[in-house]
Amino acid sequence: MNKTYFFLVVIVLFQGCKSDLINDNDLIETKTNSITEEYLTKLSSVVDNDSLVELVSYYDNKLQGRLSDEEESGYYSKLGVILYQHAMLEKADSNFFIAQQAFAKLGDSSSVSHMRMNRAAMNEMGGNYEKAVTIYLEVIDFFSRKRDSMQLANSYSNLGVAYEEMELAEKSIDYHKKALELRLAIKDTINTAYSFNNIGVVFMEVVKNKDSALYYYQKAYKIFEDKKALYESSTVSNNIGHIHLESNNLEEVEQYFAYSYKIYDSLNNEQGRAEILRSYGQLYFAQGKDNEAIEALKKSLSLNEKSGNQKEILEINRILSKIYIAAGDYPKAIQKMQIMNRIKDSILDIEKQKAIADMETKYQVKEKNKTIEVLRLEEELNVKRIRNQTVLIFLLTVIFGLIVLVLIFRSRQNKLKHKQLRLELQNYLLRIDEMQTEIEKKDDCNMFSEDKFKEFELSEREIEVLKLISQGFKNAEIAEKLFVSQNTIKTHIKNIYVKLDVKNRVEALKRVDIV
Repeated sequence: MNKTYFFLVVIVLFQGCKSDLINDNDLIETKTNSITEEYLTKLSSVVDNDSLVELVSYYDNKLQGRLSDEEESGYYSKLGVILYQHAMLEKADSNFFIAQQAFAKLGDSSSVSHMRMNRAAMNEMGGNYEKAVTIYLEVIDFFSRKRDSMQLANSYSNLGVAYEEMELAEKSIDYHKKALELRLAIKDTINTAYSFNNIGVVFMEVVKNKDSALYYYQKAYKIFEDKKALYESSTVSNNIGHIHLESNNLEEVEQYFAYSYKIYDSLNNEQGRAEILRSYGQLYFAQGKDNEAIEALKKSLSLNEKSGNQKEILEINRILSKIYIAAGDYPKAIQKMQIMNRIKDSILDIEKQKAIADMETKYQVKEKNKTIEVLRLEEELNVKRIRNQTVLIFLLTVIFGLIVLVLIFRSRQNKLKHKQLRLELQNYLLRIDEMQTEIEKKDDCNMFSEDKFKEFELSEREIEVLKLISQGFKNAEIAEKLFVSQNTIKTHIKNIYVKLDVKNRVEALKRVDIV
């Protein structure tokens, strides 16, 4: 499965659930006093994330104990939106939770459910699907009792997306169909198209049923086209074209690619043009038109270099190297592989920095939550006075012990993760050196023994995973390329080890004569 197809499916999925996951204008906001409004205005103007975190902490200290429940609900719900806009999902979730508690004290059950919806969206986008599912089920129960069809449909759709990410196809399709039924009943046409599309995504991504995926994509495409939803219709059109490309229905492919390119061009969408040009490159390559394929891919590469889309640049160079190898132009193929290696090194370094930043963020969120809990206990102590003094001391002792344990655990975990990152980087660089050495030694481009694959009865997907392993990709990268979860990749690798009777990747590659 080519990367363009899956990448666009993800885009369609996000568009399809865009109104369901979170809408900045729909997030609950209430009036606050002039001080909090001034703080929120200043926070909204901050661009840098580090500066934003520092300023949020500063304002939290200044506002500590000064806000009423109504002011607290308004301030932290708005602050959650700002943090979401900066992609700081865990911090946004934490602030939505504070607002949720404040709304609960006010007895505003509707706002409580909206805060839960926002929190579920944060966890879903952050990959914490089990927590998102738990919250969505609570929200669904509320909107069911309230008989709010639109919000109930949105909740069903979001839950379907979460189950799709967890690769629970049956549950995902069931909730997407519930959302579809409600949207049809209330004649919510555009969101009906999103539901059709989301069901198609599940059939394509999880069930691997191209015919069913095509059926639902075409329903979504017709609605988007009729409603002149240009971006959505062009994106779905590209998806349909890739299904036909996979099925080798080359005559059907070009009309869908042509439509998508025309729309992206009319919208002056550079990224869309880049994606379709890459799609054309894959089509021309499948048709045996190598020169046309190279020309289209070079145009796509140029557009992606302007936007700095490193992952797209990496994928295009991979396709170009494949074309050059097929054409016997090994020097150009090696040149493209060297470019790929440089980009992979750059991406690896960025991901390592992100992993460190994520660990720091998680620690800060935990510490903030603990501080909030201590303040709440102190407030109860003032009300209950002497009767609860013993309980408070006990709780503070437990919290202090937990903080010490968390610090010890985080310290050990950080050391292990740093060590693991260094080992993975060393292994990756060694693998690149081995690949480059073998490419220089051999003129024969067939690096794989198909007889070995048949001998050990490896499936097509296992062969694909094994080939990606031989190219030096990690589990996360393989999962991203195949647009499946890391757990699925781990399962494939485990099955490969069993079939080949080996214990690690190096033995597996030697076993099937992958050089």
